[in-house]
Amino acid sequence: MKEPDHIGRMKKPMIVFAGRSNVGKSSAIRTLTGKKVRVGKQPGSTRWEVIIDYGPITLVDIPGFGYMAGQSKKTIEETKANVVQKLETWSGQLALSVLIIDISLFRELYERWSSRGEIPIDVEFYSFLSEISPKVVVAANKIDKVKNRELQGEIDYLQTKLYDMVPDKAPTIILMSARKKEGLIHLVNAIDTILMEQGLKTPRWAVTESF
Repeated sequence: MKEPDHIGRMKKPMIVFAGRSNVGKSSAIRTLTGKKVRVGKQPGSTRWEVIIDYGPITLVDIPGFGYMAGQSKKTIEETKANVVQKLETWSGQLALSVLIIDISLFRELYERWSSRGEIPIDVEFYSFLSEISPKVVVAANKIDKVKNRELQGEIDYLQTKLYDMVPDKAPTIILMSARKKEGLIHLVNAIDTILMEQGLKTPRWAVTESF
C-alpha cells in the first residue's frame, strides 16, 4: 500500500504549475481539468499552493512569484522561500513542471530586470525547475495579446534566453491562450508524452473533451 503524504492523499507522480503572478496558471489548470480552481482577480492573490488529486497524478498550482498585490516585500520573500522549499521537498515526486510565462510581457520584464543587473525571475525559475524536475514544459501564454507579425520574434527571444540560462537542455515551448482556450491541447499532448516516457499513466483531461 502506498504511503499517505502529509495532506492525507496517496503519493502519486506530481505535476507542478509555476509562474509569475497573474500569468494564468489557475485558469489553465481549470480548463485542463474542469476543476473549480480559484482564479484571483489581483496579481499574487494565491498565497498557498492548491493541490488537486487528479486520477493517476497530483497537480499543484503554486503561488505566483514576483509582485503580489497588497503584500509587503517581506511577505513576498517569505512566500517565494516557502515555494522553493516545498518544491525541493517534492522533487522526488515530480514527473514534470509546467512553467507558464506571459509571452506578451516577457521581453519587457527580461530587459527591465537585466538593466538592473538582476537575473529575470522567469528564467531564474526555469533554471531552478530544470534542476529539480525531470522535464520542464514552458507554456507561452497570452499569445492573443501579441500581434501575429511579432509573435515569432517574441518566441525566438524567449527560446534564446531560456537556452542561455540552461544551455544543456533545449527548451520545450508550447504556445497558448488560456483565456481563449487556444493551444491547450498541445500542452496536454506534451504532458502526456512526458508521462508515458516515464512509464506513467495519463489522466483524462477535460480539455480533450471540448476540442
